[in-house]
Amino acid sequence: MKNLILSAIIILMGNSIAFSQNDDDPILIQNFYQVCKSEKYSAFNAVSKGIQLFDTKQYSRSMKSFQKALDIDPDYCDTYYLMAYCHQKKGEYEKAIEYCNKSLSMNSENPSALIIMANTYYKIEDIDKAIELFEKAIGYLPTNIDAYYGLALMYQLKGENQLSTEVLNHMEEKGAKTKNVREKKKIKTLKEKVKI
Repeated sequence: MKNLILSAIIILMGNSIAFSQNDDDPILIQNFYQVCKSEKYSAFNAVSKGIQLFDTKQYSRSMKSFQKALDIDPDYCDTYYLMAYCHQKKGEYEKAIEYCNKSLSMNSENPSALIIMANTYYKIEDIDKAIELFEKAIGYLPTNIDAYYGLALMYQLKGENQLSTEVLNHMEEKGAKTKNVREKKKIKTLKEKVKI
């Protein structure tokens, strides 16, 4: 009940709200930013339940809740990138990309869909496509760490430490920060690898 009330408050507060993934990935950072809301409370409820389920790594059950939300409100574009995240976590990368594309077809400026898609391309070892998507996401989310970190990580993986350093410096210039301890550790580790 407490989580449901918190979720309702988050939705009512507006589009700048983010909620973290369960942060079990040792490298990636993927937070979720609300871009669209449903006018239908039952769709919102199904999404809230799905979020609670993926926070406990119950991705298949989570997708059932998200599908229920889409059955109620097929225009609820945030639900598509949440489905994509679940598919990504299950190793179903083509499905993850497909659902990100559905979300982006409804709102091409959806930073969460871009970040999830970029991280999915990283997982299938298409670093250049991931870089393209992270760059695009930075344009829509200039004060959050997610896309900067992802872009810097991709450059570091390509051995382009100077570019990685430039991205991390730009992130700091924009004032993008995190309070999440795990995210801070990931950023610190990356900075050490590129010797900032």
